[in-house]
Amino acid sequence: MSRFLLFRFLTFDTRLCLYYNFDKKRRSSAQVTNGDCFFFCKRFMTRGVGAVSGKLARLFKHTTFKRKLYLYSLLLCIVPVLVLGTVSSTIASRMVQEEVDHNHQIILRQIQFQVDRFLYTLEKASIDLANNAVIEKSVQAGPSMQHLDISLEMIDLVQRQRNFSEIPYDISILYSHYGKVYSNREGLIDQNDFAYPEIARQLNANYNGPVVISPRTYPNQDELLVIRSVPLFVTDKADGFVMLHIQSNKLSSFVQTVQLGERRRLLVLDDKGTVVTSHDPAEIGTRINSSELYRYWSDPDGSSGQVELDGVSYQVSMERSAFNDWTYLALTESSLLTGKAQRIQSLTWTIVAVLVAIWVSIALLGTNRLYNPIQRLTNKFSGDSRSNQPPRDGLEALDSFIHHVVMTNDRLQHRLNEQLPYLKETVFQQLLRGEMDDREIREKTEQYGFPLKGNWFYVCLVDVDEFGRFRETYREKDRSLMLYALRKMCEELCEQESDFSCITAAPLPGQVAIVIGMDRIDEETERKAKETVSQINGKVRHYFQFTVTVALSRPGKNYRSISDSYQQALELLTYRLLLGHNQFITGDGLKPSVQQSRTTIVKRQKKIVSCIAQGDLEGAEAELAHMMREVPQYVQNSETVLGLFAYLIGELDMLLQELGLDPKAFFPGDPYKELYAKTSLDEVTSWLTETIFPSVVRHMGSLRLSKQKTAIQQVLAYIREHYDTDLSLQHVADRFAMSPSQLSRTFKEETDIHFGDYLIQYRMEKAKEFLVHTDMPIKDISEKLCYTSVQNFTRIFKQTAHVPPGQYRKQYRDGEADPAGETQEGP
Repeated sequence: MSRFLLFRFLTFDTRLCLYYNFDKKRRSSAQVTNGDCFFFCKRFMTRGVGAVSGKLARLFKHTTFKRKLYLYSLLLCIVPVLVLGTVSSTIASRMVQEEVDHNHQIILRQIQFQVDRFLYTLEKASIDLANNAVIEKSVQAGPSMQHLDISLEMIDLVQRQRNFSEIPYDISILYSHYGKVYSNREGLIDQNDFAYPEIARQLNANYNGPVVISPRTYPNQDELLVIRSVPLFVTDKADGFVMLHIQSNKLSSFVQTVQLGERRRLLVLDDKGTVVTSHDPAEIGTRINSSELYRYWSDPDGSSGQVELDGVSYQVSMERSAFNDWTYLALTESSLLTGKAQRIQSLTWTIVAVLVAIWVSIALLGTNRLYNPIQRLTNKFSGDSRSNQPPRDGLEALDSFIHHVVMTNDRLQHRLNEQLPYLKETVFQQLLRGEMDDREIREKTEQYGFPLKGNWFYVCLVDVDEFGRFRETYREKDRSLMLYALRKMCEELCEQESDFSCITAAPLPGQVAIVIGMDRIDEETERKAKETVSQINGKVRHYFQFTVTVALSRPGKNYRSISDSYQQALELLTYRLLLGHNQFITGDGLKPSVQQSRTTIVKRQKKIVSCIAQGDLEGAEAELAHMMREVPQYVQNSETVLGLFAYLIGELDMLLQELGLDPKAFFPGDPYKELYAKTSLDEVTSWLTETIFPSVVRHMGSLRLSKQKTAIQQVLAYIREHYDTDLSLQHVADRFAMSPSQLSRTFKEETDIHFGDYLIQYRMEKAKEFLVHTDMPIKDISEKLCYTSVQNFTRIFKQTAHVPPGQYRKQYRDGEADPAGETQEGP
């Protein structure tokens, strides 16, 4: 059939040639075998298939975009639906099977639990009987008139056991040495007259432990037997046996109560493969008659869950009890599951067919709708909207527009590149100021292609010396060109090292910041960095008419450390006041004497300002005298010396502003001009000690006295409001922004009493009020006044009032004394 269909696709010329050759071969030879015909047809069909495939490929290649869109839409719509239908039907079938297995397992576990509990109760009853001393004496003594009392006691015990058991059963006692059997049903009988003499003989001959005999194991045995030896633990031969008789319908009741439904079966097998109970009573006591079911029962992991029983295929689920090794089997006919799965599959494929039909319609309509905007765009951008002839293919018409967009994008990129240096400069400034986090830095680096790479970064500052003179000497345009040339020179120096990456910025006028990045930090890289940066001073002297001071920070890790390194470099530049111009300054390159001199002078200035703030004019003059002796040792440049004193005046200016005072009211004229007019250190010393310092101290003294009185009044009010809290001198001093020593001294000056004494006195006054006017216990009073113990409170109260708190309250209530007059009022 496939060959015939393929033959129909051949062209007319090919078929005509084929007919002609067959006829010619038939006329030239009397015999044409079937093999020759097949070979001849195969050769022509192969050529025909190649021709058809080529035609289809060329046809698809020249098909318009609209038709391709329709074909692709069909594939994208139909193929997922078909795949979804296949997967859904498969999953549905598996889910049906899994659901059945799950239900089977639940039912089997329930039955197993009930049967195990049932058997456990019987096992316990048999153990209680076999281990009972009365039963043991009866079995050893035998059923005789000489031991009638023992026999009667045994019978009574058996009757009580049956009466109090929740499971009805009969009991038989087998006397092995006497050939007798006692049964609550038949009384005392001979062993040969017993219902199960064969079982009795087997027990006497060979007993290996407790025995559970399934129903119908022996002829006429329609009950479950549970047997144990008497005594319970024997080493050679038992004296007798206890046998419990349970009707088989008791076991069957567990199975009969389960509603499995039609075409389902439930079996309970013992450890020998015998059916213990089932829905069909005829199966009880029979062995497994199906080899597949027996194979599954003996090795469930090595067998499939599909078995055939009585000519019917079943799906089996199994649960095995760990209590007695019984097996619980649930069987469902496979046709029932297959029928459900087929119905689900039929429904699924019906839905799939409907969806396919809907998607075909949607694909046809959607293709037209989707292509209409493309057609309109094509007409709009290609200029064919005014033409009556539409373009052959819409996508080809968009080519010119896309080309135009690309050209426009190139022009915009060119403009962006022109503005990129200004954008980079802004980002560099933010990086130095620490205004960007790591995420923003990485985004800007990727966006603008910054050359800064690495994990460790140095910051180098190149600052023009005497920038004021530099600004007066050169015009603004010349200054910009020289600073630009300075930046380029610094970049070229850093780029000479292949391990370095760098960027430059101009954070301040006359200053160039260089950020140097590297992957690691060791002695070699630190040496290279210092050697590279140290060349800047010489290059500037060689190419320019001014000098610079270069400061190199310590290396910092990650981008966030760049702003800290920048601040370090700025701090290093301040050493220029001591070192002079045209210097290369590093943190580890500074001599300890230079660092110490800067630290010493700054400390002297801080002490001078502190003394003046406290009104200590003599202390300020003494510190100034020390400073005057130290400055010539560290600084030889007069301009630098004057700068240090200018910094001192600036500190005093800031102190006055913090106190809310106007500095102009204290300084006659411009203090900076007067300072720079001095020609010697003696003139500066006299001017500061005779004019500046006294003026500031005098005005601050009057201000401090008025503020001191107000502050102490506020402290007293604060104590009265918070006496019941944990008050301390440190706490109150922090509350009013004072030092503890300052508060203690000021408090004593204003109140003529120490802070701690006043606090104790005020609390004792409050304690007297509580004792006199309330019934508050002494313990609560001590806690309210923040004393750690009643004993501590009592001791301090007695020191103040000369009597304990309890006696003080008693004296007041008895009218013996006036408590209010026994102690002096507090301030």
